[in-house]
Amino acid sequence: DYDLGKYLSTLPRKLPEQRQYHASDGSLQAFTGYRRGGKQSVALIYLHGLEGHAGWGRALAEKLYERGYDVYALDRRGSGHSSRSPKTVNGRPVQFEDYVSDVHSFLKPLKSYYESVYLVGYDWGARLSLAYGIAYQNHSGGLVLISPRIVVPGLGITQRMKSIAGLDPITERDMAAEFDPEKHVTSKQIQAALAEDKARLKKLDENFLKQSLRMSEFIRTYIYRIVQPMQLFIARPDPLIDEKKLVSLIEKGKQSALDIQYVDGAKHALQIEDPDRLSRDIHHWIKYQELLRAGG
Repeated sequence: DYDLGKYLSTLPRKLPEQRQYHASDGSLQAFTGYRRGGKQSVALIYLHGLEGHAGWGRALAEKLYERGYDVYALDRRGSGHSSRSPKTVNGRPVQFEDYVSDVHSFLKPLKSYYESVYLVGYDWGARLSLAYGIAYQNHSGGLVLISPRIVVPGLGITQRMKSIAGLDPITERDMAAEFDPEKHVTSKQIQAALAEDKARLKKLDENFLKQSLRMSEFIRTYIYRIVQPMQLFIARPDPLIDEKKLVSLIEKGKQSALDIQYVDGAKHALQIEDPDRLSRDIHHWIKYQELLRAGG
């Protein structure tokens, strides 16, 4: 049963729940549900990073679940448990608009069951959250961005495509093969786990890189259309992002509120590095946004 409406109306069978849903083109894509059961006012959709999958958000999802939220972690097309096909059901290559529409296909039915739905995007997923916020204004309650990896303006096309993966100039076909866990987390144990993760993307196909570039251009061109409140988490130091340029880009939006949280002594994958800190700050921020929304 891939009917989200029916799924949401049932009690959770276990924690977490591995399920599928119909994406924008009718294909089946995967998600992991952390549901409490009963009526909750706020749901969160977690969007994972470039090389990872929904499982990399589990620690944060569980902490947010403990704070009273239902959390849904989506596996992007081509990642995790989702379809590995580089094409849509009608045979055309996947476009960046398909990734955005997939999020909307999942979020839209949630709005019938929750008062508010927030996006929590990490790394590439933060970029996708921004693109969604531009394309679908006011459909989400707000955007939580964790270590957004967005292309640095001013680079040539080839270098931009390589910067998407946060890598040094190497062959375009094998950018993800040079994944360096030391740039993502400080813990040696977690570094080893990420490096050995069999579900981690080892290779990024050229169309995905092209669509990621198009998405970044879309964001830079239309960032002024962002109106949702936004919370931004930045690690210090983060070797994978240009903090100054990132903040400058985000500040070009017209979001109703912008809360920037700096996490010292951590690296890029903050949802893995410090899920306690992030869940606490996200919880307090959402509570405040919901209070404002209610007129408080």
